Amino acid sequence: MLKNLYPESIEESGNYLRMALKHISRHKHPYTPIIYALWYEYATGRNEQLLNDIHSLQKENTDISPKIILEFFKKYVADKQMLLAEKKIVEFQEILKEMIKNLGNSSSMMDNKGNSLEAYAKKLGQTTSMESISVIAKNIVSETKSMVASSLALKKQMDATALEINSLKKELEGIKQTAKTDMLTGLLNRKAFDESLSEALSQSEHQKNSLSIIFADIDHFKRLNDTFGHLIGDKVLKILSRLLKNHIKGKDHAARFGGEEFILILPDTPLEGAFVLAEQIRVSIQTLKWTNKGSDKSIGSITVSLGVAQYNPGETKESLIGRADTAMYLAKEKGRNKTMTELDIIDA
Repeated sequence: MLKNLYPESIEESGNYLRMALKHISRHKHPYTPIIYALWYEYATGRNEQLLNDIHSLQKENTDISPKIILEFFKKYVADKQMLLAEKKIVEFQEILKEMIKNLGNSSSMMDNKGNSLEAYAKKLGQTTSMESISVIAKNIVSETKSMVASSLALKKQMDATALEINSLKKELEGIKQTAKTDMLTGLLNRKAFDESLSEALSQSEHQKNSLSIIFADIDHFKRLNDTFGHLIGDKVLKILSRLLKNHIKGKDHAARFGGEEFILILPDTPLEGAFVLAEQIRVSIQTLKWTNKGSDKSIGSITVSLGVAQYNPGETKESLIGRADTAMYLAKEKGRNKTMTELDIIDA
């Protein structure tokens, strides 16, 4: 699936990488996955509309802000995955049409063969000549062999079609997963998070079950990037994401909400249970030894502040996220490396 999106060789992709980094540096953009992906697409030169849009802004001396880059990313990179999915679906439909055609042709042919055999059977009942019987028998054998050969040919066609369908199915699943996944961390991206939360809230309403969320934010992440560089910052995000995945199970979801912010969706979990999980996550991160593999030097302690909120039936998802976000910021105000719940907001 990735080959369809990015068919470059290692050498070509290396050149595009260097070009993308130059553009990012020239425009003083942060080295985030979305900004890199957009400038990489620009560097390849294969998207004429993207080239024209950026060249127009450059001619007008318009500042190409991160906000503009995000809009271009949604338009020219994210939508490309959806177009690829649509193309694969069309291919899928064509294969199914061909399969139906083959089955129809085979059915007509089998009907004709059956009619021929029936006619030979009538002739057998009407003749007593050994010579005629011998000729009819030969014809029956010939028709039978033809039917077997046709059946084998149909089987081969159906086997080949099944392989094509399985291959397309895997590609579609890959495209679907990529469209839902944050490129750097492998967690749900913002769009997939919104969909998952809406579905989880709907199920909670229907089943009358508890649902809680945890809002987590890395403490002093900007200082980490400024001190050790964005590559170290990205590695921290990846490690933290793996840790979050390891702490959830079943119907739970982990998502990157934006930047260094993460959210966990916890169906069938009341506020108390979510608080316990948040504390387990906080302690796990606090006790990790963070080192720069390049120099083997410590990059210091890394901590997170967490806010926990439980869904109130009938409320909007924005309201739920807002309470968890407020609880998280209260944890920041209380000195960071803490877990606060919506109950602490009332007492604050």
